[in-house]
Amino acid sequence: MPRTYVRHANEGEFQPVSPGNFVRDLGIGELTGGELTALVVRIDPEGAYVENLHRHDEGFSLAYVLKGWLDVEFQQIGVQHLGPRTVIPAYNGPMHHELACGDGFELLLLVTRKSMSGDDRKHIVVEQERDAEYEPGPTDSFLVRDFGLMEPTGGRMVAHAIKARPGEHPNGQWQTHDDRFRFVYVADGWVELEYEDIGTVRLEKGAMAYQPPMIRRTELTHSDEMVLVEIVTPGLAGSVG
Repeated sequence: MPRTYVRHANEGEFQPVSPGNFVRDLGIGELTGGELTALVVRIDPEGAYVENLHRHDEGFSLAYVLKGWLDVEFQQIGVQHLGPRTVIPAYNGPMHHELACGDGFELLLLVTRKSMSGDDRKHIVVEQERDAEYEPGPTDSFLVRDFGLMEPTGGRMVAHAIKARPGEHPNGQWQTHDDRFRFVYVADGWVELEYEDIGTVRLEKGAMAYQPPMIRRTELTHSDEMVLVEIVTPGLAGSVG
């Protein structure tokens, strides 16, 4: 039976992929047989400008800006300024090119081989955090920002940011999820989780966890500034106890 997989921020180095562009592979590809990959991408200012429009041969990608800013021109929607906590779902590799970025730009990137849109159109969505709403979560200890993937992916994926409510604490209730893929990345702060297979882990900013199906998990505590990015497939799966 697969075990919960954790990678901390100090595990794995950034590797150069082109001048000024670096990636830190989070190891998800090995666990999913290459169906999904998760990376942290870092771009330096000298590597940000790409003259020609181009596309990536991928079915679907979901990007979440961790820090810094990047200006990108997309063929369908024009020039976009991507600041911290901007969310960018892209379907079927739309045409784009990078224009400029600030120092220390990083984003979390999840890529699937298969399309999530149900058609062959190449399109992209950019949602700034200022345009997003955080709704009350299942418990009083956090708020949830839904990335809006349920409908356009036909229920194949959901993703959201989970933000702590300062002064509130988790209830310690155990949960079991029947989804096939549950990935958590700590975008800010820290969280302590207990998994029935590997015990208690403290995930600091930059750490991640991949949870196999039917593994029980509970949240023990977190910092007031905690922000998690959680991605689940299929999106219609849920908690079973």
